Amino acid sequence: MRIRLSTPLSAPPQWVATQLQSTAVFRHITAPVIHFRPAPGHHWPAHWAPGDLVLQMRLLGMIPMGPQTVRISVEPCTQAGGWPTLRDNGEGVLMRRWDHRITLQPLPDGRTLYTDEIDVAARYLPWLMTPLSALFAQGFYRHRQRRWRHLAAQHAADGTAPTAVQRLAAFEHLLAGFARLPDAPPPQRWRWLEAAHVLGQASLPLHWRAHTAMLRYAVALGDTREAAGQLLRLALVPWGHLLARLPLGNIGRSHVSAFQPMVPAAEVTVLIQQAVEDTATPPVRLDERGA
Repeated sequence: MRIRLSTPLSAPPQWVATQLQSTAVFRHITAPVIHFRPAPGHHWPAHWAPGDLVLQMRLLGMIPMGPQTVRISVEPCTQAGGWPTLRDNGEGVLMRRWDHRITLQPLPDGRTLYTDEIDVAARYLPWLMTPLSALFAQGFYRHRQRRWRHLAAQHAADGTAPTAVQRLAAFEHLLAGFARLPDAPPPQRWRWLEAAHVLGQASLPLHWRAHTAMLRYAVALGDTREAAGQLLRLALVPWGHLLARLPLGNIGRSHVSAFQPMVPAAEVTVLIQQAVEDTATPPVRLDERGA
């Protein structure tokens, strides 16, 4: 049974990839739900490396769950602009298969789309235990992703990723760019709105405004199919934020799935990066403050 969960991290892929290699970070994000320690005869390496490592697991640090073989490998990236996939194709006393893949995709605003994909199969009573194991995996990996978001937020607090205020300024810049080009060809103008959608999607107000602007433009063009698609997406916006199921990187148009995370086209990425740079607040120098 397969589970797939994605979440945005407020840090660049280079930073996330570095943290993924650390076994100390692994122990941090899995605590306190599961406590891992090496089986007798094994020890914690500082960093993950291809090969097998046998770990003992305890639920909440108290309930033994038996040994689990962690089998690490790295797979080439299958999507343009993505990063290699870190895979643990492990097994244990309770699980015949626990195949876990972690993929990272860069988002145009400097963040990372982090995805856990897990395929589980129980060793005993699979008709019952496989669905229960999948349900446990849902909760466990949501917990892990919360811990990842917290780590990334600490990284962002160091000023290495756009803040909410900076993201708002860049969003307004993109809408202003759209408004400044009333006579430009529609494909060019749509790019500005798509960029605004990608950049503002994590914020409910900005997400709503992006689809409202798309709806207005579709109506102005007389594009009934696009207008109908935007009405549907406006209806989905509150639910996506309530359930935390946002397809990160999605450009928000009616010709793409409303539920599919994606890596935006290069033109959209360039517009977002330029907007972030153009609206960045320069540091205040001491002599400018009269000090």
